[in-house]
Amino acid sequence: MLKPILREILEPIVELCINILAYTKPKIHRQKSIVILRTDAIGDYLLFRAFLSEVRKAYSNHHITLIGNSAWKPLYEYFDSSYCDNCIWINTAHFQTKHIYKKIKILRHIKQIGYELLINPVHSRDELNATLASHINALNKIAPQGDDVNLSPRKKTRYDRIYTTLTPSTKDIIFEFYRNKEFFEHLLQKPLETSPKLHLHCPPTRAIPTKKPYSVLFIGASAKYRQWSIDHFAEVGAYLMQNYKHNILICGGRADRESGAKLTQILQPIAKECGQSLCNLAGETTLVDLAFLVYNGNLLVSNETSAVHLCALLDTTIIVVVYNGNHLGRFIPYPKEIRDKYYPVLHPFITANYARYKELSNVFAYKSTLDINDIQPKQVIDVVEQIYTKEQK
Repeated sequence: MLKPILREILEPIVELCINILAYTKPKIHRQKSIVILRTDAIGDYLLFRAFLSEVRKAYSNHHITLIGNSAWKPLYEYFDSSYCDNCIWINTAHFQTKHIYKKIKILRHIKQIGYELLINPVHSRDELNATLASHINALNKIAPQGDDVNLSPRKKTRYDRIYTTLTPSTKDIIFEFYRNKEFFEHLLQKPLETSPKLHLHCPPTRAIPTKKPYSVLFIGASAKYRQWSIDHFAEVGAYLMQNYKHNILICGGRADRESGAKLTQILQPIAKECGQSLCNLAGETTLVDLAFLVYNGNLLVSNETSAVHLCALLDTTIIVVVYNGNHLGRFIPYPKEIRDKYYPVLHPFITANYARYKELSNVFAYKSTLDINDIQPKQVIDVVEQIYTKEQK
């Protein structure tokens, strides 16, 4: 009980000290200038990025700066670099965990430029986003009304005072692309026909290390509770090799290298027996490499994570998503008009209660406590069977 009380007392003092130490007057005042703030995760960026082109069209004579999360910098540079004149990249993990003086250095850097307008499209703003927004020097600041999922109601009310305009936000849980569309239609004051689709526009920088048909098993996710077990992935991988003669690519982030090695060890004897190739690329690919891998593959089996959004928006490979209910309605399932070859394998509790979808969407819109490993490999295998049986008819 003492720790929360101490935190409540100390937080405003620390924040005040940071504000004082980070204070600096803008050295540059840019006329006709906009800064866009977007520091959330890769999936958030992928469902927002299409609106950068709308801002560019609407403000064609303005200088546009993007403050973004360095985690998705390679995707921005590949798909969207023509839309902004300048970028400031924030390593969000370091900003929140490193020494205060580094945080102050970043804030002082951000404060050195004065803008005409700050656009902050984030619906569920968090402490990092709110801190950066409050230190940006802009004559006008606009954001959606949003929610208080990542901030206490008291903090959200306090941070919302920095904005000159808060646009209306529907109270219903809606798919995140449409949430962004809602905000940008208010900002630009017109209906938009924006498409979220991604288009690869040059050859891959590295050769795809296997032949078709192949499946990508994406084993990573941003949190442990969103990661399906390696043994379950192994069972699905074995099934794909034995029954469909698929070669297998194992993908994931750097943190998944050990798990990738474990999955390789389990599947290697089966691959040898079936005469299929098996390649472990966990921690070895860039995000753009991953885009080419899933684009050219036959099937992606993945946790609900950035790989799924990449694949869905590229609109090629069949996607099977193992899903414990996290962000239900916001990031999953994909609306059919955006992506049709998309098959979520739901936690049994969600399947049994799907008639209560709207209620469950509100319960699991931000975090699910359901155990992802309650989803059995047979559920995924049955979905794959249904997909390929349907395709053969």
